[in-house]
Amino acid sequence: MNLFRKLGRSGSITAEFSLTVPILLALMFGIIQVGVLFFANAGLKHGLGEAARAATLWPRRTDAQIAAKVGSSAFGISTAYLATPVVTHGVSQGTDYTQIDVSYRVPLTIFFISLPTVTITDSRRVFVP
Repeated sequence: MNLFRKLGRSGSITAEFSLTVPILLALMFGIIQVGVLFFANAGLKHGLGEAARAATLWPRRTDAQIAAKVGSSAFGISTAYLATPVVTHGVSQGTDYTQIDVSYRVPLTIFFISLPTVTITDSRRVFVP
């Protein structure tokens, strides 16, 4: 009789374990993917900031050089998913500015299943002397 009680107890533990583990794994992989999004956002902002800094310090740089600076300075992202940055110039309240717009597609996967990509966009406007 004792043997049947032990088996019954271990069976309920196994059933509870088999019900909770997939939920915990999905939650863990979801947290990892959110971390990937935050890391890509930080890398994109860093590259955009460096390009804006280069546009401010060296105003004679061409638009192509400023756009290339975004991809070369960004960390943690693949340049294959980086859209070509758009560099525009204008005048606001009598002051010249350069605006850099960029977007990045982040591929997401959970349990080796590809999910739709998330697009991160950002822009930076710097005033040029």
